[in-house]
Amino acid sequence: MKKIFRYILLAGLSLGLMSCDKFFDNAEGDLNKVAAEDLLASNSGLLSLLANLYSALPDMSVSSGDQSQMFANASRSTPSYGSSVSSFWNYGNVRAVNNFLQAVENAGLDEATQNAYIGEGLFLRACYYFASVRCYGGIPIVDVSLDDKYVDGNADALYYPRSTEKESWDWVLDQLQQAADLMPKAKQGLRANRYVALAMKARVALWAASESKYWNRAPLNSSYIAVQRKLTYMEASYADAYYQMAIDASKEVIESGLYALAGENPGSIQAARDNFVDLFQSYNATEGIFGRSYNIGSQNSGNGNQGWSSNQLVTGYLQGTYAVTLNLADEYDYYTDADARGRKDGKIQTLVSGDENNYLTYPQTEFTADKIKDYKHYDSPDGPFALKDARFQAWVAYPGNTYRGKTLNNEAGMITPTGEVRVYPNDNNGIEFKGQTYYPYGGEGNENSFFYRLNIDINDSNRAFYCFQILKGIDKTQNTQTPQTPYYNIRFSEMLLTYAEAVVESGKGDKAKAAEYLNAVRHRAGFKDNVDLTLENVLHEWKVEFALENKWTNVLHRRRAYYNPDTPATYEEGSLGKKLTLVPMVDLSGDKAQWIFLRAVPYNATPQQGYSGILRVQADDYYNQIPNYQKNRIEPNNKLTVD
Repeated sequence: MKKIFRYILLAGLSLGLMSCDKFFDNAEGDLNKVAAEDLLASNSGLLSLLANLYSALPDMSVSSGDQSQMFANASRSTPSYGSSVSSFWNYGNVRAVNNFLQAVENAGLDEATQNAYIGEGLFLRACYYFASVRCYGGIPIVDVSLDDKYVDGNADALYYPRSTEKESWDWVLDQLQQAADLMPKAKQGLRANRYVALAMKARVALWAASESKYWNRAPLNSSYIAVQRKLTYMEASYADAYYQMAIDASKEVIESGLYALAGENPGSIQAARDNFVDLFQSYNATEGIFGRSYNIGSQNSGNGNQGWSSNQLVTGYLQGTYAVTLNLADEYDYYTDADARGRKDGKIQTLVSGDENNYLTYPQTEFTADKIKDYKHYDSPDGPFALKDARFQAWVAYPGNTYRGKTLNNEAGMITPTGEVRVYPNDNNGIEFKGQTYYPYGGEGNENSFFYRLNIDINDSNRAFYCFQILKGIDKTQNTQTPQTPYYNIRFSEMLLTYAEAVVESGKGDKAKAAEYLNAVRHRAGFKDNVDLTLENVLHEWKVEFALENKWTNVLHRRRAYYNPDTPATYEEGSLGKKLTLVPMVDLSGDKAQWIFLRAVPYNATPQQGYSGILRVQADDYYNQIPNYQKNRIEPNNKLTVD
């Protein structure tokens, strides 16, 4: 009887690797029962197997994981904060790659073709293992097919012990280098090539280096058996070697000449803004090193972010589910002016005094008429954001900006001509002023503001608790339930910042080049000045360049820098206090309509709404529990003894 590849996954393959339609159409019956010999008889068969291995990769789809840190939140949920790096424990996928590699070696291919396939297989398997090591520590490394190891009912050969965490990191890095050495240098569409493998190696090396250097920021209990056996353990002495790997790998990708920043050195803020919008409308092969395109000619394929943006742009039960916090908005710098475009601190000014360290918990009662004079007044609802970093303007839905020809009001209150203060009012009744009608929620109707209906029904789908939401990757031409905007797993800017961070942290590499790369990322955003090569400046660019791409959560995870009020320290990049929002209000009490903005905690982040305010990540949270460790005969994590 023919050996069957039972691991074939027939999920929708939106990788754009190739067209396998003809192969699938000509296969008889269920493809889950296609014989190995038949699949390996043609290049299309091998590619079909390979496509399924790509489709199972972790971190290859749009994610809202950044909602677990200070810069984002679920629009209608209480503020949360946690270590959200995804779990990945899937030895079924590892088995699939091992069987694929074995099959390729036995397929009688010419050397170049065989090497290319093996290289891709090694790359894919290394990606699977990277996803596991970063959240479990040391893991069992199974690098051969085990299908013939179960003999006469004896399964002992199927059990592998856990390697130490360092051994696991080293193995992943070695596999990526082997993959790079076997794969072609030329681009292969959205498939991996040499430089994709090296880019992933740079990412893995920076993770291992950061974790080594900063492991003691969140050390595990030394009595844990996994710590004693170094299964969940790294130390600072390991860091420099990993930083050097990150420098070498990212340098080779940068100098390959195959990739670059799309839209470098824009001529204006508007040009930079337009470029950043377009970058996330269709896959850019100049900037994109590795990722996924959903634009494959099928209206049934989508990236899953259709419900993330404003309820003014999307419809259905998912509308407005992704919120951007004031914490992130404050991170984006201002330009000094539209021409010189130097850097100016991005803290949004709401008060005449300029003291922006305080916020309101109950703006409905804490903000009173006698305090109106304390607030800075703007002539339009987008006044505070006019000279914000083009990335903010392109990627964040803020009060008064436009998208798809619609003005996004995002207001939540009014000061009437008689001086009455109305914050989060129960109605949206308009008031005539100077020949124009103004509404407390920005416009007529119930879809004019994220905040609408807060005091009527906080569970209503036409409301949120934040004045900012996401535009990054939201289709700029239409509202669709299957948006086909792309996903970038690795962008060229990541390589530039990886090199810069590794040089700053280790003192190795070319400091002048690192500074050049750091500023190249800024210049693409329209800034003309240069900043110094410092860790603070590098981390700042990680925040603003990759905001809402689920990258900052990874930075916090690898640097052991999530917020923990029990161990406050200025070096913890995640120590940002509480998630905040702005409450934009139109002020009609003067000679003309103007807008003020209140700094406040979200409406539902108060004791009155039952919010406890506990935001923390403990040391144990950096490692997930090992699934089925008893069944797999391996040591658990975060336990004093083995059960």
